[in-house]
Amino acid sequence: MVKPLGSVRSDNEAFDRITSLVRDIFDVDVAAVSLIEGDRQSFRSIQGLDLTEIPLEASFCRATWREGKPVVFEDTAESREFCNHALVTQFPSLRFYAGVVLRTSEGQPIGTICAIDRKPRGFSDREIRVLENLAQMAASEFELREFASRDALTGALSRRHFLTECNHLCDIAAQENLEVSVIMIDVDHFKTVNDRYGHAAGDEVLRALIVACKAHLKDFHLIGRLGGEEFAIALQKTAQQSVAISESLRQAIAQLSFQFDNSTVQITSSFGVAGVQAGEPDISKALLRADKALYQAKAEGRDRVVLSV
Repeated sequence: MVKPLGSVRSDNEAFDRITSLVRDIFDVDVAAVSLIEGDRQSFRSIQGLDLTEIPLEASFCRATWREGKPVVFEDTAESREFCNHALVTQFPSLRFYAGVVLRTSEGQPIGTICAIDRKPRGFSDREIRVLENLAQMAASEFELREFASRDALTGALSRRHFLTECNHLCDIAAQENLEVSVIMIDVDHFKTVNDRYGHAAGDEVLRALIVACKAHLKDFHLIGRLGGEEFAIALQKTAQQSVAISESLRQAIAQLSFQFDNSTVQITSSFGVAGVQAGEPDISKALLRADKALYQAKAEGRDRVVLSV
C-alpha cells in the first residue's frame, strides 16, 4: 500500500520545483516527474506519495505512456481501466489523474509528468496546455542533466558518469555484503567496418550492440562507453556469474546482422571479466584486470570470454 502525503525528494532540485508548481497551480494532492525505462517507472521527484519506483503496469501513467498523449481521468473510480486498481480502492483512494508524456527535443518519449488528487475533478484544455508546458520544462531538464551523462550515440553512460555510478554501486554492495564484477567488451575488427563501409555503418553497429546487451541484461546493471568500440558493464554478480552472462551476450552480438553496401555483415566481440575484490574501495582495479583479460581474449583469437585470474 502506498503511503499518503509524504514526499520523496530527488537529488535534483529542478524536478522538485516542477512538482511543487504542479501541486500549487492545479491544487492537487500529488505531483510526480518520472523516467520510464522498460517496465519500470522511477520517480525523479514525487510529492504527496512515499514512492521511489513502481512497476509501470501498476501505475496510472501506463495509460499516458501507452497513448503517447495527454490522458485525463476525471474520476478514476469510473474508469474501466482503473476502477478496481488498488490506488483507487485502497487508502488514500486516488480519484483524479492527469498525465503528459515527457519527450526529448528529438521527440523521444522518456517519462511522464502527472497531477493526481484524492477527489474527482475536471481538467480544462487550458490546464492541459499548462501541464504540457511543465512537461517540456521537465524534459529539457532531463536532457541537460540526465542525458549529458550519456553517450549521445549509444545511450550508454559516459565514461566519467559510469565510473561515478560504479563507485556508488560498490558502496552499496559493501554495505549489503554483495559481490560486484565488471565486464569489458570490445567489437572485433571494428576498424575494418569503419574503413570498408563508413562511419555511419560503424555507428549502427555500436547502437545495435548496446540494444542487444540491454535486452539480455535482466537484473540491475550499469553499462558505459569507455571509448571508441570499448564498453564496460558493472553488475552485482560474482565473476563466475558474469562469465555466463558475458557468454550469452557474446552469442547475442554474434547473431546481429547488418546490410551495408548490399552486403550482409556480422560482427563478433571479445570479453574480459573480473570481480571487485574484498577491500577494494572502487572498481578501478577490477577494470584494469578485466582489460587485461580482454586483451588476452583478443590475443587468443577474439570472439570469446576470458575471466581474469
